Amino acid sequence: MMVLTGCSLSSSSSSSSAAATDPASDPPKTRTTGGATAASAPAPAPRSDTCHDLTFGEIGRYSNAATTVPCTKPHTSYTFAVKALPGDVAFKGVDIGNDSVQEQASLQCRSAFAAYVGGSAAVRSLSRLSVTYFLPSQPDFEKGARWVRCDVIGLQSSHVLAELPLQLRGFNSTDTALDDFGLCSQGDPGTTGAMLVMCNQDHTYRALDALRLGATGGAYPGESVAMSEGQKRCDKLVSDTLGVSGGYTYAWTYPSADDWANGQRFGFCWNKSTS
Repeated sequence: MMVLTGCSLSSSSSSSSAAATDPASDPPKTRTTGGATAASAPAPAPRSDTCHDLTFGEIGRYSNAATTVPCTKPHTSYTFAVKALPGDVAFKGVDIGNDSVQEQASLQCRSAFAAYVGGSAAVRSLSRLSVTYFLPSQPDFEKGARWVRCDVIGLQSSHVLAELPLQLRGFNSTDTALDDFGLCSQGDPGTTGAMLVMCNQDHTYRALDALRLGATGGAYPGESVAMSEGQKRCDKLVSDTLGVSGGYTYAWTYPSADDWANGQRFGFCWNKSTS
């Protein structure tokens, strides 16, 4: 993610700086041990509409056997769906870390997540609600377990999960979805040392909007176009939102070519604000 910052009086002046990404957004999956023994049946599939009190480290593992907690008590993970892996990628002898297995698990849960939490693609980009998934342990997988557990999580800050609200279905379609769970930054967005946080945490910038830069299948417009086009749109957006023609500080972060290749089509328009 590239960044452009500016301070507007009657016109904007801007400079670019090094890219920074949120380390909490895509934790690598790792293997866990345990599961069924050679003589036992696989553990039963998890149930949806259940809650867990997980740590950030736990969401990066392939499997999770943590006990559920009452959803009326504080929890950091909510199982909203349990899906089935297709037989053409999930069969006996395949490792659960296989790329095709992981891609299918991720795809199924991401698709289900978008429908479950609602909201536009831009709102989902601005929300700190995210989705993770878990597979059966390798021994259970070998015994025929083919489920994928899809969990909603909230990223409070880097490597810290948030306590989730009680009602998550359609959450991103509500008018208050981004009040607490919106995207904010401690420090200048995109710069070294800045950290993305939920907006109910101390912050110096709030992302006002996610601006789409191109079609899903379109070619990368190039850094200069992504920077200049977004800067103009962001400056106008902040001005219109605040109802003033100057006196504000804003930042524009936009996707690099690598981000684009990974499917990122939104840049973020930030206003310097602690509220």
